[in-house]
Amino acid sequence: MARSTPPTREAQLARFVLTRNLRVQPGENVIVEGWSHSLPWSVALVREARRLGAHPLLIYEDEAAFWDSVDAKEDAVLGAAPTHEWAALGKTDVYIHLWNVGDRIRMGALPPARVNRIFGFNDKWYDVAHKAKLRGTRLDIGRPFPNLAEAYGVDLETWTQQIFEGAMVDPAELERRGEPIAKALERGREIRIHDDDGTDLTLRLSGGEPVRDYGRVTAADRASRFRLLNFLPAGAVRIALDSRVAEGTFRANRASFSETGKATGGVFTFHGGRLSDHQFATGGAELFDVPYRRGGTGRDRPGYLSIGLNPKLPNTPQLEDREAGAILVSVGGNAFLPGGKNKSNFGGIAINAGATVEVDGRPLRLPR
Repeated sequence: MARSTPPTREAQLARFVLTRNLRVQPGENVIVEGWSHSLPWSVALVREARRLGAHPLLIYEDEAAFWDSVDAKEDAVLGAAPTHEWAALGKTDVYIHLWNVGDRIRMGALPPARVNRIFGFNDKWYDVAHKAKLRGTRLDIGRPFPNLAEAYGVDLETWTQQIFEGAMVDPAELERRGEPIAKALERGREIRIHDDDGTDLTLRLSGGEPVRDYGRVTAADRASRFRLLNFLPAGAVRIALDSRVAEGTFRANRASFSETGKATGGVFTFHGGRLSDHQFATGGAELFDVPYRRGGTGRDRPGYLSIGLNPKLPNTPQLEDREAGAILVSVGGNAFLPGGKNKSNFGGIAINAGATVEVDGRPLRLPR
């Protein structure tokens, strides 16, 4: 008797995301957007969508062809709003984006004005997607790339496997872990974060509703122009802070990752509601100091608090706030969250896993 072939990792992830996270139904129209380096994952999503009785369409971008256009300075063409793609988008129920160009290091070296032109279609995309009332996700499995792994100092396959395992955590489990935290933050006002290694920081919540990142697109998400696509792997509860209140010190014991590198050993010191001092063991000059100088009004104010829920993401690059028990404190803008009023274009973060969080004097039980 012939043995059935076990499903590939790509097929497992595709089936899980389509059924557990996006709940794709027979007859729905699904668009998968992928790049050269993420093609095996994109193809698996297309195949599994068909098995579910859905109608998939694959939008494919070739990395080499993209950079050839960039080198030829075809920015206007790259950034144009293509009407035939918008027509398809307007008839789409589910959209899956496997991130974007793989070489983020090269992209980060381009002048910001060029990057804005190259991706000039972005606002129009959200207009059309919001009107279509679609739901979707950005899959981080499309982010690992060789030179970015080198910049982060991580093994490419280990990084990929962590993302795979993190994306396979059931949304119901993330909700079970997250709801007690979200409800405590909804009711609470004062936050104290402390440990035995020098962290002791007092913050105040803005009064806005926590944003629950459990891996499913909710009705509230679909009503928000920029939340109709969630991020997978998921696993966090985030809430805006009162930008006028912060006192004490917050010491990071996890790395923070940007699009092109990482910072370690971050220390934020607040006094009178402002960031009075900051330092990093490595990476801070490039990843924090340079954008901080351009941050404008509000760059030195507390931004938001995030608490991680996912047990499969051990300080995983670009997903560091989702590690179970990770506590993220940001400075800068928070207007993208309910109740947030800080419109600074700067956002800097530090992350501590293992500290105690108290809400109005009561310890908050964090997942580990």
